[in-house]
Amino acid sequence: MAEKKVTFIIEGMHCGHCASAIAEGLKKLKGVKGADVLFTTGKAKVSYDPDSVKVDDMTKTIKSLGYEVKGIKE
Repeated sequence: MAEKKVTFIIEGMHCGHCASAIAEGLKKLKGVKGADVLFTTGKAKVSYDPDSVKVDDMTKTIKSLGYEVKGIKE
């Protein structure tokens, strides 16, 4: 299946380190092709293979790092 993109609206990021931690956590998931996370916008834009990883898996990863997902735009 073709690569898809999703944007997460995240609460709790305060600095570049927060954004880096989320990006690295997402990139460790099999099927995540890229993650662009900016604390200034509070958003994570992720490209992924929907056959390998689900949006719910990415949401759980973000939450496990201590951040809240306030919205998802597919």
